Amino acid sequence: MAQQLSRRLECVLEFLRPCAVLADVGTDHALLPVAAVQRGLVERAIAVDLREAPLVGARAHIEQSGLAGRVITVRGDGLLAVPEGGPEAVVMAGMSGDSMLRILGAAPHVLCHVTQLILQPNQNVERLRAWAKASAWHLREEQMLEERGQFFSVCAFVRAAGEDPAYRVPGWTDAALCSVGPWLLARKDPVALRWFERQRARASHWAARGVARFRPELELWEAACRAMRPATTQGSAPQS
Repeated sequence: MAQQLSRRLECVLEFLRPCAVLADVGTDHALLPVAAVQRGLVERAIAVDLREAPLVGARAHIEQSGLAGRVITVRGDGLLAVPEGGPEAVVMAGMSGDSMLRILGAAPHVLCHVTQLILQPNQNVERLRAWAKASAWHLREEQMLEERGQFFSVCAFVRAAGEDPAYRVPGWTDAALCSVGPWLLARKDPVALRWFERQRARASHWAARGVARFRPELELWEAACRAMRPATTQGSAPQS
């Protein structure tokens, strides 16, 4: 019986395009790679984790699902643990954006064969967007989710040359769009608006107390909130 996934993992699977081999880094109990194979999204999957304890549960889940021949577990540090003939797609969910950047930067020999990345960081998503834009990865889609008062971004990147069309937003700099999410802005995502409003309130709190470094951030979130409300005058976007 297929195990129910969280909304975050369901969103990750929705963004995954069908391919031959998937690597799920930080797999925990291998819920995502098992579901990807069961739903016919991938032929095979590699479940990677740094710790042995979650992999014990992952192996049990794989066995119970009858997929021992199609989902393998590997213990190791990120993509460095992926065996030869690596994946076409890489998924990472539930770790910081900085950790994801370290994993991606440590294994260029694996990443060069990957055609899609689906990333769900718990923080620092803006750094992932900036890295992708500078590294020939286009932002194909993104979505923000709210679970138990916490906000999570899911981003799907595809390898592509040239300028990323997601960042062709008049009046907005690339740096500002990396912070707010260009597709969230374009789609006027209601969940993203709630997160923008929370960030605006936080920056306003500190700016009102004279902390100068929060003033540009306050301008950014004010502009993002205006842009999400079509009935209001949106004004100009921040330039940094």
